[in-house]
Amino acid sequence: MKNIRRIAAGMLAAAAVLTPVAAHADTPYAQASAEVDMDGSLIEGSHVTDVWHPYRGVYCVAVDESVDFTGATAIHVTPIGEYAAPRSLSVELNPTAACGQNRLDTIAVYSQVGFRVRADSAFYLTVS
Repeated sequence: MKNIRRIAAGMLAAAAVLTPVAAHADTPYAQASAEVDMDGSLIEGSHVTDVWHPYRGVYCVAVDESVDFTGATAIHVTPIGEYAAPRSLSVELNPTAACGQNRLDTIAVYSQVGFRVRADSAFYLTVS
């Protein structure tokens, strides 16, 4: 019986270590980060000046002047929550139609469930 308890305790400890870090974790090496709700509202962000939701499955995230897109930049977006169908997210820098043609400070985030079927989604965004 003691062995079973030890094994169970070890498995719980391993699960705790392997569990992802909390949602509101700091991103110290990111130039900007944002947590955006399904309706396009900014829940939490760093170096983000504005977020808007012009169409279903399209989000626009504007960053401040401290974010540098001229060098090598990594933009990562991750969906938040559970949905009936899996979400596929993609980003576009300096978007043309959805977020404004001359907005060099804006990242467009596109969410879809199937081939070109847009769907709303909450997400985390980081710019490194």
